[in-house]
Amino acid sequence: MKNFTLVVSMLCFWLAAPAQTTKPGQQPPPNTGRWTADGAIRQETPKLKGGGEAFWTEEFNWASSTGELGWLLPAGWVIEDPTDLGYNWHWANDTLKGVYTNEPPINSTSKANGFLALNADGYNQDLGHYDNYLAVNSSLVSPPINCSGHPSVLVRIEQNFRYWSNSVMLFEVTNDNGVHWASFDMKMGTKVSERVGGIKAGEKVDLYLNLSDVAANMPNVQFKITWRDAKLYYWMIDDITFLEGFDDDLQLVYSEADYDNGTEDAEGFFYGLPKTQLSGFDFTGIIKNFGNIEQWGTQFNVQVTKNNQVIYNESTTSYTLYPGITDTLRIPTQFIPADFGHYKVDFEAKAELPDMVPGDNKASVPFMVTDSMYSRCDNVPEVTFSTWDWYTVPHEGDLMGTWYRIKNPIEVSSISVYINSADILSSFRLVLLGYNEETQSPVELLGSELISMDSTILKNHWVTLPLQKDGEGEFLEAGKSYMAAIEFWNNMDYEAAYESGRYSLGSDRSNYFPANTCWYFFTNDDAWYSTGDDLFMIRLNLNDHSNLIDGISDPQNSGVQLNQNFPNPFTEETTIGFTMANPSEVNLIIKDISGRTVSIRNFGYKPAGENSVVIKGNELEPGNYFYTLQTRDFNKTLKMTVIR
Repeated sequence: MKNFTLVVSMLCFWLAAPAQTTKPGQQPPPNTGRWTADGAIRQETPKLKGGGEAFWTEEFNWASSTGELGWLLPAGWVIEDPTDLGYNWHWANDTLKGVYTNEPPINSTSKANGFLALNADGYNQDLGHYDNYLAVNSSLVSPPINCSGHPSVLVRIEQNFRYWSNSVMLFEVTNDNGVHWASFDMKMGTKVSERVGGIKAGEKVDLYLNLSDVAANMPNVQFKITWRDAKLYYWMIDDITFLEGFDDDLQLVYSEADYDNGTEDAEGFFYGLPKTQLSGFDFTGIIKNFGNIEQWGTQFNVQVTKNNQVIYNESTTSYTLYPGITDTLRIPTQFIPADFGHYKVDFEAKAELPDMVPGDNKASVPFMVTDSMYSRCDNVPEVTFSTWDWYTVPHEGDLMGTWYRIKNPIEVSSISVYINSADILSSFRLVLLGYNEETQSPVELLGSELISMDSTILKNHWVTLPLQKDGEGEFLEAGKSYMAAIEFWNNMDYEAAYESGRYSLGSDRSNYFPANTCWYFFTNDDAWYSTGDDLFMIRLNLNDHSNLIDGISDPQNSGVQLNQNFPNPFTEETTIGFTMANPSEVNLIIKDISGRTVSIRNFGYKPAGENSVVIKGNELEPGNYFYTLQTRDFNKTLKMTVIR
């Protein structure tokens, strides 16, 4: 899911001098020299050791039977608590628990020894309401580290965290006993409420920071890890290692596939593109030379495969990238998909010499060209989203929506949403909105039927509802944008709401989308708000069924398509059609509107291609039902109605 590198650093230091970079057609600076494969001499800076050898490590093996809390702070280490709050870094070897945290120990290199932790909402779990939570402000300062004889210095930190709001997370370094500090951001591009790197619970990522400007050949280096302005979630750290830098180490810091909508406005990435709306992709990469020496022949390369066949391969012009320099590179040609299929975009940062740390040079992202599905998001939520002030005000008519721009006129049929949780007594419907130029606000065009739900249904999967057409609003116009949205109602009092789980949607954080893509309407103050970092998992489904299955399964949905039952509503019988790219065992689960399972049918092993099953009306009481198709690695839910 993640389309960003796990290694990002930010340096703010008074000694940092501006570095040089050589663009195509320029000559490198004088007084250097490197032998090349053809025997020519090229320019380079004086060679450093550059092997990545470790010379200092802290495993946080701080357990102690004599410590009051089971551990002791070793000599030379200092915990700073400037606000005297008492919410401080501590040693741990067990699961961190709090208001929203239940995180197992970090799977670090020395996990048996324990780890360093700051459990923000664990400290706040007894305060009742977020408005009363206290923000942590704590630092851990290391003893002096001798970096003499090391002309380049990196630090590797194994970590796992989630943060909220405007938390500050820093790795600070001094070489003059704290008179001056260099500050490095440790968030690694992680967005609010997201687990770093999109990792699973208990896993870890490695953060590399280049400390050469601050620590190289310095005899008295100290670091400070600081977390402040954090009320929620946690931070785990283990196995901090100082090592010599690598000579050849490019990093693909960021990669972007931006869809061209024919206007000057950025459109962002689309996971699902209807063939009727096709245009081109523009590709951008940010590359940093994280190594000790210049990288000749630096290029940003993009390759696109369709059904596992390479159909596009382009690179930027090669040039020399100097140590510490970060450049933004753009592929000069657009890629325009031409037909149905499963595509994958591979990004890569390249240079002439083999990279010593190749794991951070590449990124990839899949997308599909379909007949009907218009989707900014993929199938996996990184975080969840619900409207604010959940426990304090009623929510009757709150909306959450995602905008889609139409290139060619088309008819809309339905909307799909990924409902993460619905542990409340509430109701919802799906809504199509246009934009009113006079009022400068969204206006409803079509809506689905209103659905009631309880705590047992509609959780952690896609739900699709047809829109009730009026002969006008379903026809989408070229050049206009439309919002696919969900509207829900909840009128519980404070106590009932606090005891329930909030109603929430999945939010995709894996790919680029511009500001103002997703909005929510808050009935409490009758206003619309932009979500910022959250991409609502809401899809617009167009009335087009011309796609021919290409036989190549998508890694996230296995190439399965579930059709709306026909007829619907029905009395005697209805047919549910589905198409699979690969053979699989198939189950069909039917639940009533209260969430009670009324039927589970196993249809055995079905072949690839088009399939269908028949449901008899006399097997069900009149009313609304949800049917879920389950295969080996796919499930999707649609609604059907039985009438008499």
